[in-house]
Amino acid sequence: MPRSIEVSTTSERIDAILRRIEEDGVEGVVSLARHRGASLTPPGDVLSIQLTNEATRPIITILADFDVAAEGSVHTSESSSLMSAGQQQQISKESNETVWDEMAFLLRRDTNLSFNYLAAMTLAGAVAAGGLWTDLLHVIVGAMIIAPAFEPLVRIPFGMITRAKELIPSGFASVAAGYLCLAAGAALTTSILELWNGGAPPGLAQQQWMTYWSSVSFPGVLLSIFGGIAGAVIICAQRGVMTVGVMITLALIPSMAVVGIGIVVGDFSLAWNGFIRWLVDVALVVAMSIVVFGGKKLILHRRVHALS
Repeated sequence: MPRSIEVSTTSERIDAILRRIEEDGVEGVVSLARHRGASLTPPGDVLSIQLTNEATRPIITILADFDVAAEGSVHTSESSSLMSAGQQQQISKESNETVWDEMAFLLRRDTNLSFNYLAAMTLAGAVAAGGLWTDLLHVIVGAMIIAPAFEPLVRIPFGMITRAKELIPSGFASVAAGYLCLAAGAALTTSILELWNGGAPPGLAQQQWMTYWSSVSFPGVLLSIFGGIAGAVIICAQRGVMTVGVMITLALIPSMAVVGIGIVVGDFSLAWNGFIRWLVDVALVVAMSIVVFGGKKLILHRRVHALS
């Protein structure tokens, strides 16, 4: 998608940025508009740039070279459409590859520690436990769609590859808090169902879907590898809504729900097996994300993610 970039900074920096854009001959810049004195905070000028997606990365690199964020601000957004007879060929063949900064914003927006994030993770665990208890696949799949359980894991490898160090500890915090809430939600549902049923049903641990998400198999690992790759690629395209499909592929939510169920019913072997399955998927997601982000950095993104 084409992009709009709005830069607010000092007049001197705007002068230098415009000279650099002209010197570098960046292809895909459709229009430049300068509004002198339009920025009140920070005081200075506003530079509006309309450009193709491919031109976004070199322009952001220029802004980073001039350290615009130190004394200014940068706003990027997707345009619904962009028309220019002189640049139509560039517009028509552009990709949907986003920039590091937008990927980081997407990951923070969906998984920063907040009531909504923790509530979604808790409810996902509660629903998943109900599906596992009743051995109903569609209920378990519904639980996988409720919570953004993939993105907090991706924050860690993304921070490692892009050197966005603040994403690593915050990613660990989001993973720990989110999945603890998920297990707690599963434990709550299990406690209610156990009380209603007068105990766990016979053969609970041997039910089809309980067995599947508490064991490690080659087909399951292979699907998780593909899911981890797909999820990282989707993040690179800034299509977070499509990670719903990734979550259905991975075992992250049901395996952690198995942990909560096992603890409540006193089957610690079941809980341990669910935890191992969860750890395997976590390792695969992190490893595949490192591969995808590392490859993208070598080929397309040759700077750290942040403008500061």
